[in-house]
Amino acid sequence: MQTNPFDLFETFFGGSMGGFSGMDQSTFRTSRQNTVLQGEDIRYDVVLGFTEAIFGTEKYIILSHLETCDTCGGSGSKAGSKMRICSTCGGRGQVMRTEQTPFGLFSQVSICPTCAGEGEVISEYCRKCSGEGRIRVRKEIKVKIPPGVSKGSTLRVRGEGDAGSKGGPPGDLFVCLDIEEPSDIKRDGINLYSTVSISYLEAILGTIKKVRTVDGTNDLRIPPGTQPGDVIALAKQGVPSLNKPTIRGDHLFTVKVAIPKRISGRERELLEELASLSNGGFVRTDAKPKPAQPKRVHLEKEVGASQEDTDKSKAAGDWLKKLTHFAGSIANGAAKWLKENL
Repeated sequence: MQTNPFDLFETFFGGSMGGFSGMDQSTFRTSRQNTVLQGEDIRYDVVLGFTEAIFGTEKYIILSHLETCDTCGGSGSKAGSKMRICSTCGGRGQVMRTEQTPFGLFSQVSICPTCAGEGEVISEYCRKCSGEGRIRVRKEIKVKIPPGVSKGSTLRVRGEGDAGSKGGPPGDLFVCLDIEEPSDIKRDGINLYSTVSISYLEAILGTIKKVRTVDGTNDLRIPPGTQPGDVIALAKQGVPSLNKPTIRGDHLFTVKVAIPKRISGRERELLEELASLSNGGFVRTDAKPKPAQPKRVHLEKEVGASQEDTDKSKAAGDWLKKLTHFAGSIANGAAKWLKENL
């Protein structure tokens, strides 16, 4: 005669399992509690453009996930059919394996592999989901990207993961962001960084350069006397703060001064003339000797010289005076650069 192992436990420990509180005979049948489990989460990767990450956008994604079967409501059984008792565990939801050991009888209880602890099995399966209780569906979802997100940020969309088994609640959708960054603009927090190149004359005299920003092309004012490595900021042209979009960073430009390696003879003469007019009277020695210049012959003017010659002499004096005044303001910087770079 076959002995039921559960009856042996009842014989030794009784219906109350030896008086332990909360461990009665139903303990070996309690897996059939119809507990529902939440569905699994889903990850989806999205690549954003640089300006999309800064100003925010909306993305439509095609998602494939599991949804509860609308025909059987997640039960997996055909409408109108009844559940039947599991023949493996006899409706207990658990199975027991008993072995004889040198130390006595050893029994191990585990969940029934046939009914997964439910104690009942489906007699007729739902045709739509084949008894799974869930079906795979392709769905278009709109995801709102807030301004100021960074590379590696993750957005959580609740309830868009896989549906749980037996009608359980769905998991969540996690959208992981990657950002395409341009080569000429770098980001650090809410600030942006770029480089602007100017000539040495523009550095001395100042200028206005057209620069690229996330808001389009803007004017960047270079003040006179700008030094290499100086940083000029365009205020509130950076990235909005993720939690406070009204707060925005700056776009910082590092100035790079281009010093020419070769200049024309005329340029050299002008620079040396400007240098000679500066304080200190610096004059650069030519690498190559200049060709001998013909000596000017000074002729005494005759009494009654023409008024035209007088006007020309006066104009030349005015021009030299203006040149001297202009050279005094920039010759110091030009002379210094000539010593170091030319």
